[in-house]
Amino acid sequence: MSINFDDYKCQFCGKVSTNFVFAAFVCDNPECIEKARIERGGPGGHMKRKAEGKPIIPDYPDKR
Repeated sequence: MSINFDDYKCQFCGKVSTNFVFAAFVCDNPECIEKARIERGGPGGHMKRKAEGKPIIPDYPDKR
């Protein structure tokens, strides 16, 4: 199964996504990628989410 990135918007700026990094759909803008890293909590962010009582698998953003 492959992901059609055109179906998803960048979680931070709203442009068409081109990447899925740090559990977020993002565009190629380095600022958006950095925001995704910070939001996730960096490497090991899934454990941070678990400690906060949140699911470790985030919700997927709404399709366009």
